[in-house]
Amino acid sequence: MMKCTKSNIAGTALSEEAHANDLRDFDVRLRSVSERARKLLVHIAEMAYHGRGQDRAADVAYLPELYESTGLDVESMYALLKELQAARFIAVQDPYPFEDVKILPCASGWNALAAISSLCEAKSISMRDIIVNFRFELLQ
Repeated sequence: MMKCTKSNIAGTALSEEAHANDLRDFDVRLRSVSERARKLLVHIAEMAYHGRGQDRAADVAYLPELYESTGLDVESMYALLKELQAARFIAVQDPYPFEDVKILPCASGWNALAAISSLCEAKSISMRDIIVNFRFELLQ
């Protein structure tokens, strides 16, 4: 289970309990999806938050680029996207063939995945270790 502390909320000045419910919910939802879906979620986050250009929409990975970079076949990609949608991690937006994969915030509006991504970058931690392998202790 993820532990909510000041240090693992990506350096914000929030109190230790400000996002505790969001983090607990994020952890439960993350554990409800397959390992392959978690790997795809990491890839989506990396595309959305790292080096994709300033003119891009916030919290978005572009499906054509995502598809090309994963090597998944179309059926496998859409099955994993549906799994992530059902767990409320993403939404697929815009009509084919220009679909965007939007990372969804928690119920409060706070984006836990963006915060985890920022902290991983700041601490040189692999997001895969956190999201795929549940190594949340690395964030402390």
